[in-house]
Amino acid sequence: MAIKDSIEALEQQIYIASSEGDYDTVYMLEHQLETLRYKVDHPFEEDQNDLPATSKTET
Repeated sequence: MAIKDSIEALEQQIYIASSEGDYDTVYMLEHQLETLRYKVDHPFEEDQNDLPATSKTET
């Protein structure tokens, strides 16, 4: 449950940062969110270097 709670907290922080126009923070938080979601989808993989690169946050 701790990861799911962290995901919810990050989503709230992203919403707040976005509404304040702090897009550097939004991008950083989105990266953290992607990392946590990857951990949820791949719970037995320990090497975070396998985290797939995404271009969603690159603009």
